[in-house]
Amino acid sequence: MLIAPLALLLLLADPPAPTPDAVPASAPAPDAASVNSEPAPGPAVAAAPQETGSGDPEGLSFVWRDHPSLRAGKWLRLDFGAKLQGLLIDPGDDPVDFDKAQFSRGRFGIDGELFKVIQFSIEREFTSASIAEDKVNAKSEKTPWRDLWIELKVSDGFQVRGGRFKIPFSLDQLTGVANNDFVSRSLGGVYLAPARDTGGMVHGRFFGRALNYSAGLFAHDGDNARSKKVAGGDTTFGARVSGTPFARVKTGNLDKAEFGGNFTTTDVSDESELPNGLRGRTVVSQYTFFEPVFVKGTRNRYGADFEWTLHSVGARAEYIAVTDERKGQGLRGDDLNSARARSYYVSGTWVVTGDRKDRPLEPKRPLFKGGGGAVELAARYERMWFDSKETGEPPFSNSRAEVILPNGDKVFTLGVNWYVNRWVKLQFNGIHEEIQDPGRTPLLDGGTKFWSTVFAAQLVL
Repeated sequence: MLIAPLALLLLLADPPAPTPDAVPASAPAPDAASVNSEPAPGPAVAAAPQETGSGDPEGLSFVWRDHPSLRAGKWLRLDFGAKLQGLLIDPGDDPVDFDKAQFSRGRFGIDGELFKVIQFSIEREFTSASIAEDKVNAKSEKTPWRDLWIELKVSDGFQVRGGRFKIPFSLDQLTGVANNDFVSRSLGGVYLAPARDTGGMVHGRFFGRALNYSAGLFAHDGDNARSKKVAGGDTTFGARVSGTPFARVKTGNLDKAEFGGNFTTTDVSDESELPNGLRGRTVVSQYTFFEPVFVKGTRNRYGADFEWTLHSVGARAEYIAVTDERKGQGLRGDDLNSARARSYYVSGTWVVTGDRKDRPLEPKRPLFKGGGGAVELAARYERMWFDSKETGEPPFSNSRAEVILPNGDKVFTLGVNWYVNRWVKLQFNGIHEEIQDPGRTPLLDGGTKFWSTVFAAQLVL
């Protein structure tokens, strides 16, 4: 299954090099809803267009920057992108009928800009996992469309976006797949952060990106909160603020340290026959160690995060908390105390080849161009757990328990990343998990600790 994508990675491992007569092209405005989600501007390769007095190409021309592109002066930019990923997995908990070789991502899209004022993005997933299998009883159908939005830039401080995109919540979730330090996002980023939905948002930046904001309304509370049988929350408000409060402190590169905070709120009124709360799963096999409970009322998410880099070293940390009201969800129709879900992670990276820790990381000496690429070591410790407040009553694991029996997962990940060049990345992760409750563990012998390994080959244009 992996032969085709791996062959494509090798074919594209050495894309065209910039020519001396390269023509610089305008870069898209920063995406406040997708932190570090787009590659940084790089050198362009133009197919010998005529130039105007301003230095911009006249007429339609092919350009290779971070993506193959079409440009027409200052009025049109079309970037064609692809995100391909193949996985080789050895799950430590031996799940039944688990596919150890997976073509996990096959996305193609177009990012565009008109007159440097209107921007848009179209991206679709083409792997079989993106298509819902059961459409008969489904209350919520998964869509293969990832990004499908258009944006008007009034100024740096005020931009308006509408369509389908990520709700502005969670540094880890908002980081694009090309810039992930690990094969998988953190558990909180996958199961507690909302991810994409359809809606509208305003966002912008001030003081040279020292202060950034995003705020919007969305139809539901994101892809991560729903399944085929559960629709998730209703109209959702989400907001995020980030910035560099120590911009004047030059010691230890603290002027580049970025802090963020985010919040979402929604009413969960889905009257599904199935529990409609949030669930907890393991990293690799996605074994459900915490089954959803019935919830109804307000769902609030809170989050705070931090990111810092110093040349070849980087660090991140994030905390997420979710509360779900359970109005009328008792066995007698009485109100129950709120269900809680919380997570945090702390991670660090070191580029041992001495390259700068950027997102995306571009090796100074790519393979076949005078070097062997860039090599990075990474480590992350994280925890996600579910419970409710104690009332003195005994806890139970059923979906209408007055006191929820807690369960969680502690995860320690060690990784090695090889950046072959700007577009190709190979990753290896060793993942150790520890389930809190021996009664809800994926191991048949009742054990709670196990190791998994994952190898990923990734191409991002």
